[in-house]
Amino acid sequence: MKRALPLFFCASLAGCSQGIDNNRLRVDVVEDSPREIAVGRTPLSPASAYLRNATAQGLVAFDSEGRVVPALAARWIVTDDDLGYIFRLQKSRWNDGREIRSDEVAAALRFRIAELRGSRFGNELAKIDRVLPMTGKVVEIRLGAPVPNLLELLAQPEFGLIHKSNGSGPMIAERISGSLHLRNRLEESNGAIGLDDKRVILAAHTPSRALARFALEQTDLVLNGRFEHLPLLTATEGNEANTRFDAVPGLFGLLVTGDGPFLSNAANREAIAMAIDRPRLLTSFGITDWRETLTLAPEALTNREQLPRPTWAGRNVQERKASARSTIAAWEGANGPVRTLRIAMPRGTGSRILFARIRSDLATIGLDAERVTYAQPADLILVDRVADISSPGWYLDQMSCQATPICSEQADRLLDEARDAPAREERIRLWSEAERALIETRNFIPIANPIRWSLVRDGLLGFAQNPRGWHPLQYLGRDPT
Repeated sequence: MKRALPLFFCASLAGCSQGIDNNRLRVDVVEDSPREIAVGRTPLSPASAYLRNATAQGLVAFDSEGRVVPALAARWIVTDDDLGYIFRLQKSRWNDGREIRSDEVAAALRFRIAELRGSRFGNELAKIDRVLPMTGKVVEIRLGAPVPNLLELLAQPEFGLIHKSNGSGPMIAERISGSLHLRNRLEESNGAIGLDDKRVILAAHTPSRALARFALEQTDLVLNGRFEHLPLLTATEGNEANTRFDAVPGLFGLLVTGDGPFLSNAANREAIAMAIDRPRLLTSFGITDWRETLTLAPEALTNREQLPRPTWAGRNVQERKASARSTIAAWEGANGPVRTLRIAMPRGTGSRILFARIRSDLATIGLDAERVTYAQPADLILVDRVADISSPGWYLDQMSCQATPICSEQADRLLDEARDAPAREERIRLWSEAERALIETRNFIPIANPIRWSLVRDGLLGFAQNPRGWHPLQYLGRDPT
């Protein structure tokens, strides 16, 4: 870190912004271990997800503000029983100029669903029975049970459709002198596919390299910044004004994976949750948009019943720590000393800061901890995951018995029942019962909402902060009005 500071310092003196060319934008996506950008990866790397989203749109998509909008489908209706989604396609063409047909879209979607059944989307995809082409420009998705957030699912970049190696826009990519250039498609009256003059040059870089390139004005936009990279922002003067934070829904906290005698005790797991001083921890990073959380699913989430916070939530941190210290002392008195807890976190300076705060809090209740990588055996794992869909079921699914050895079979059963429930009210009731069961299990210790950040050059058009932390390339460089 110390050796990097002179580079950043010099970069900060390298010059004031000379303006930005919105016709030729350079975009760097942060990846800890950058790989070749390719749309066929499963799972998609962050940069590859941006490429697939730009060159292979799905039936619907997210706009620059995170809303679901038409893509291949111009409009859609949902049947009264919520078991059918009927999409009317826009008149459009594949990138080779052939007009898109409903049978091709249905076949491409069926193929993609089959590819993704073993992915993180598998539980939702399991409820899709059939994808059928209808007369003319219509595709119907038939469900075995309602999937309330199906549109959000289909808007994910993974569901961008490819047919015979051809995407469907809204951009086309080409490699020029080793760089990946994307330009917006223009459909001409004679059926040909043209390209406009605006281009986005997409690359994947490590956090330090992406930040250095931004400071040296070699890139205009840095995407996919995470909490562990935050301290790098302060290494360059001037970054504060260009930083944009997205406070996204999802999970940020400690998942209990160790099932030894100490962590198998629910009271001990609750003691750890009580010991963490969340406001003090988050202020270490100086971000006003980063908020503490005490519940598994967000309290304001749609279709979630208002569940009580933990019984200790109303007590001050000193009272909580005193109670937690008594719990740990009583357990050690009966069972002997607790070995050092292993906490898995990503690499990065931000992780070191976060771990130091957590270790300090645990020390006040008589516990010690060491930081390990995700590849090493661990007792607790830091989860930093953006929610794919706005459903209580997504949060419950992350805590299932498939995800962690300390779980609730009752919660899993209730979640399965919710997936099959035909009525919205019944789903909400079952989700709430499942969340209550998980609260009793205490297998996840919430800390905050996830945070994502971007660096945005002054004058860049088409970028908007949004609650998904997702910034589609096709809107960049364009006046949103």
